[in-house]
Amino acid sequence: FSLPFSSTEVDDMIRKSTNLLLTRTLSSCFQNAIRKKNIGLTELVQIIINTTHLERSCRFLEEFITNITNVLPETVHTTKLYGTATFKDGRHAAEEEIYTNLNQKIDQFLQLADYDWMAAEAPPKASDYLVDLIAFLRSTFAVFTHLPELSVKQRLCQVGVPVG
Repeated sequence: FSLPFSSTEVDDMIRKSTNLLLTRTLSSCFQNAIRKKNIGLTELVQIIINTTHLERSCRFLEEFITNITNVLPETVHTTKLYGTATFKDGRHAAEEEIYTNLNQKIDQFLQLADYDWMAAEAPPKASDYLVDLIAFLRSTFAVFTHLPELSVKQRLCQVGVPVG
């Protein structure tokens, strides 16, 4: 049984179909999940982990398609897969959502605190709001330990936290 298409045409069809799957289906699933009204930090971290692994697996998908079609990706007319960019965009959207949500939560704590930032001397007891903020940040950063190391370091550098 033989298809009336050349191996290059078959390769092109497979790559285009794969691109549709990656860019429309998976990407929209990630975007919809990220845009959920009350998505939690744990879910966003899981999206980052998943998109990181999927991004890394794209080269294996390229190799698989090359192996079944026998058309090298360097061929002039070969359609390129967009999976890496798609997953990278999804990861960045989730990171941005974490950053935005974290900043909003910190702002809420600080607005509630009604803390005198210009006091001449420190109060005898720490503000309950600031104690709660520190507890919140500790639990938040504990969730971050599940992120790929590079992702955590990049984000911490962007918010000004020194990374050793």
